[in-house]
Amino acid sequence: MGDTRGIGGGTGHAVVVGGSVAGLLAAVALARHAERVTIVERDRYPERPEPRKGVPQSRHTHILLESGLVAMLRYLPGLDDELLAAGAQRIFSPTDYLQNMRGRWFSRGPAASSTLCLTRPLLEHGIRERVLAHPRVEVLQATEAVGLTGSAERVTGVLVRRRRGDPHPDQEPTRLAADLVVDASGRSSRVPDWLESLGVARPAEARVESGIGYATRVYRDGSQGELTDARLVYVVGETTGTVLAPVEPAGTYMVTFALPRGVPVPTDPAAFEALADNDPHPLVRRWLSRAEALSPVRGYLRTENVRRAYDDVVPDGLLVTGDALCALNPVFGQGMSTAALDAVALDESLASRRTHRATQAALLRASAQAWAISTGADRARPGVTGNAARRSPAGRVLGWYLARVQERCGVNLEVQLTFRRVLALLDPPTALFRPVIVRSVLFQRPAPLGAEPPLRRAAVEAGGEGAERV
Repeated sequence: MGDTRGIGGGTGHAVVVGGSVAGLLAAVALARHAERVTIVERDRYPERPEPRKGVPQSRHTHILLESGLVAMLRYLPGLDDELLAAGAQRIFSPTDYLQNMRGRWFSRGPAASSTLCLTRPLLEHGIRERVLAHPRVEVLQATEAVGLTGSAERVTGVLVRRRRGDPHPDQEPTRLAADLVVDASGRSSRVPDWLESLGVARPAEARVESGIGYATRVYRDGSQGELTDARLVYVVGETTGTVLAPVEPAGTYMVTFALPRGVPVPTDPAAFEALADNDPHPLVRRWLSRAEALSPVRGYLRTENVRRAYDDVVPDGLLVTGDALCALNPVFGQGMSTAALDAVALDESLASRRTHRATQAALLRASAQAWAISTGADRARPGVTGNAARRSPAGRVLGWYLARVQERCGVNLEVQLTFRRVLALLDPPTALFRPVIVRSVLFQRPAPLGAEPPLRRAAVEAGGEGAERV
């Protein structure tokens, strides 16, 4: 198999298919190695932070994990300060969280990590403005990639066509030559089909489909300060979930309800707010009764986990990243952070001159922990489907252990901080098997059911003593 010499050696032209978060971050990482990077984007970018047609999930709750922010700052220093100045909220976990897992409230104390709460359009706009200002990055807007050029041994470019709505739409596709093509076109990537047309086998796919759907609505806080000391509410039931997250501008919240397979996602406001009755405590229902709705109810249903093993089939000149490689259930809030970790893996692989297949394998490894977390939770849901849905005996034991971990997050701060750092992709899952954690999981009594939420944080210094600030 060939290598990445055409890009990794500091010369050549890279083309990125898809200009959302994964594509933008791939482009700025590639700009460290390529003479020129071209992003091919189907949409026209808005001039301000606004939702766009090509990102249907942009109107739903998003978070950026600390691991993802650290990775982004590697290429976009100062991005966090810009986002915070624009209204994004930095939330320290567990200091600022009210979290309930199956009837048990987590305790609050020193921070294990931080999270940015903000709208997807704000984050994407902030990234886009910086990436497109790079002297070696250009973008073809309102332009659709419709195929690959080359052979089964090597991809040499992309077939592109300006879309309808452009002042001068193309009737026939034209070839955009490239030394390296990176597919960042998301869940709906057509690269498997394009590879087949070149005589390359489709990549093997692993699928885990929980059937979850979710609905979101935006509100202005009317609670008169009930949540001033608890900035994010996260409730997970046996089959449902609730998130109440602050976004820009100040005083604005996104409320998202997740629903199990077979339960229709509501679009009616009254039916939407009635979903709060599924929570084990009336906190969110009470908050909604005082809040002012600022948007209609919007649903989203594409929550399957899909992972493609391109490292076995990828020809020279092609790499795949982001959701096109590993799409996760969005309810776990890992997608944007995983895209940033993919960019780091791409950068480091090009710097070390790895082969294409080794680079593709590194990209897959960058999302391995997030995949394990998302699919591990979804495999435990009733009615889960997919060719990778079955839990192995070892997986069932691990699920039993992790359930006990969560039951002790309300009574053992060390267990909770470790659990949160693993979820934030800062520490490996093996951290949950340190002796001090195992002793608590096996022998300590769990947190009580049905207690009141800890509306006031524990006595820690303002901002979360112990937080890793970035």
